[in-house]
Amino acid sequence: MTTDEKTTAEIRALVERTYAAMSTPGGDVASVFGAADVAVAGSDLQELMYGPEEVVPVAQHIASTARLWVPATVTVWSRGDVAWAQVLGHVRVAGRKGSEDVPYWTTGVFGRTGDGWEWLYWGGSEPQEDPRV
Repeated sequence: MTTDEKTTAEIRALVERTYAAMSTPGGDVASVFGAADVAVAGSDLQELMYGPEEVVPVAQHIASTARLWVPATVTVWSRGDVAWAQVLGHVRVAGRKGSEDVPYWTTGVFGRTGDGWEWLYWGGSEPQEDPRV
């Protein structure tokens, strides 16, 4: 069962703010990945990061590429002060034949603080047409 409309709107707003920061060179990724215990597992084999001191520099690098991150569908569930979301979207990348929208799915786990919601976990994947597993 999904969560209430207020929580959905708050998490959606945080996801949109995050994707906008990651789409903009110099974007304020530190404000969205600043939780002391934030963890990230990206789609690359080397993308395992723990804490803002590891996550923020990588997010800054991603933002510097100026790729457009688009969260098309965000579904949110919650229980108490924890929420999780499935974000189905894409990243626009430049290729030899122009821009291409590459599917990218994110699983987010969020914790409620006195100031609102914060990212606790980002699990990202680039779905494959012919997955090996």
